Amino acid sequence: MFRIGRFVLLIALGFTLSIGARAQSDAPRFAPENRPPDLFPPEAVDDSRPARRPPGNPLASLGGLGNAIPGPGYNVNWNLPRRVANQNTDLGIVRQDLSLVAPIWKEGGDMLFVAATVKNTHIYTDALLPDTGRRFPKDLWNASIGLAYLHQFDNGWTGGAFVSVGSASDKPFNTIREMNVNFIGFLKVPAFDERDFWIFSLFYSPGGLLNFPIPGIAYQWNYSEQFRLTIGIPFAVMWKPTPDITFNASYIPLTNIRANLDYRLRDDLHLFASYEYLNEAYFLADRVNRYDRFLGFEQRVLGGVKFDLFESATLDLHAGYSFGRYFGEGRNQGATLRDRVDVGAGAFLGAGLRVKF
Repeated sequence: MFRIGRFVLLIALGFTLSIGARAQSDAPRFAPENRPPDLFPPEAVDDSRPARRPPGNPLASLGGLGNAIPGPGYNVNWNLPRRVANQNTDLGIVRQDLSLVAPIWKEGGDMLFVAATVKNTHIYTDALLPDTGRRFPKDLWNASIGLAYLHQFDNGWTGGAFVSVGSASDKPFNTIREMNVNFIGFLKVPAFDERDFWIFSLFYSPGGLLNFPIPGIAYQWNYSEQFRLTIGIPFAVMWKPTPDITFNASYIPLTNIRANLDYRLRDDLHLFASYEYLNEAYFLADRVNRYDRFLGFEQRVLGGVKFDLFESATLDLHAGYSFGRYFGEGRNQGATLRDRVDVGAGAFLGAGLRVKF
């Protein structure tokens, strides 16, 4: 049985989104001869530093689909205890995750990345799952490792795939029933004089909220260095109304929603405000139906400060308010949940460290 000791370091962050490349508001559209290589797209570069290194996320150029692989770093959030509906108890949560993304091979237009993630949700509560009378899980783990492959075709197309193997459960890797395989495939095809792109994708996670393949088609409109819009599935937008203000938002069905407003005070110091709709899915080891998932949902707003620690590390501290929180068990997000537990809205604190290689 896989078991990981609890993290002891409690440092920063709940959320960071990529920041668009710096440019003047009247800049022209991208010229084909100046367009950066697809493997290291302009929207993946943080303009608060010189563009000296590739981004930590190999799918960053694919709008919201890039969120499927978190950037390297450590994050922690603490939700203060709040009342559980219809039960005489409170529920508090500490979430932590540690991620690594690193290139391991590159030759010509081919690149291979390795990605590993360990997430822990520790719940302190005396709540019960109301329909079955079981105790609410104390610890939920999600550990995975995978490979991402990207290929640049001679005609300007970019294709790739990401495959990972892991386990999301209160007892990860306890049996084969707690294991999961995820797949993401994509093809990015230049359009409109190679300044815009068509993005075709396929996402499949048998242990996720939607346990069936999700196809996607989107058009990425690169109007200028200040405005970039991906229309379709996934949906994403980047808008830079001034050199110091950047807005990013993304959506993947059904409830993967993120929006972030970033204000640069100086090159190494930023303020930000965000909205997130978070969700999670686990296979509980004691479930009766092997296809049931233990699902969690939460919306939250937050704000904080982000600053550079070293040449390749960014630290952020934030606080926020979470609401619409509930848990339950069912086959997928569209099913009627059993053992539903609703948790009151409340404040949370967070911090995190993001690293670029």
